[in-house]
Amino acid sequence: ALFDNGAMTSAMCTTVFKAVKHRLGGWKPCNRPLWMANGMLMHTVAEWTGMVSIEGVEAQGSFLVFNSRGGWAFLFRKPLLTVLRATHSYHTDQVTIMDGKNT
Repeated sequence: ALFDNGAMTSAMCTTVFKAVKHRLGGWKPCNRPLWMANGMLMHTVAEWTGMVSIEGVEAQGSFLVFNSRGGWAFLFRKPLLTVLRATHSYHTDQVTIMDGKNT
């Protein structure tokens, strides 16, 4: 996963989505254009909303699905990182996620 404080949306790569969509509830087709930071225009194919679990820490999340071209499987934006109580250490390039019991 890629954790990006500046991302405008959380996203899931189409490769992952195709592998797990038969197990996911809460997804719907979506054809929304997205402009990337590099100026590329990408189109979404779906949107999924559901519970995200990372190392036992859970939060409600919503992800637009589009082809990351191998850049990442999941992209987490700041609002979701806030709900997960994530802390990013830029020095070690590690993300810590807490729920009061788990780290």
